[in-house]
Amino acid sequence: MLLPKTIEVGKSIYTINQPKEITKCLGQIDYTKKVIDVATHARNYKLADGERSETFWHELTHAILHDMNHDLTRNEKFVTAFARRLNDAILSAEF
Repeated sequence: MLLPKTIEVGKSIYTINQPKEITKCLGQIDYTKKVIDVATHARNYKLADGERSETFWHELTHAILHDMNHDLTRNEKFVTAFARRLNDAILSAEF
């Protein structure tokens, strides 16, 4: 899956960066700087497209919940479960 360069969530526009590695994680979000980072590699191996797309949807879920001022914004268990299902649904779509 190709990742967008920017994405709008509510009134915020997030820039998506794709650094080679991120310390101790595959992705991260900075709500203040409006930046989402999705790594291309982890521990010297290239991440599969599915891993990267799931990471993107995970970070975007954080952004959406943050925009909603929702209590689940920082609930990693919920965000991970939701993003996994969202990623699977999107990747299974037939047009």
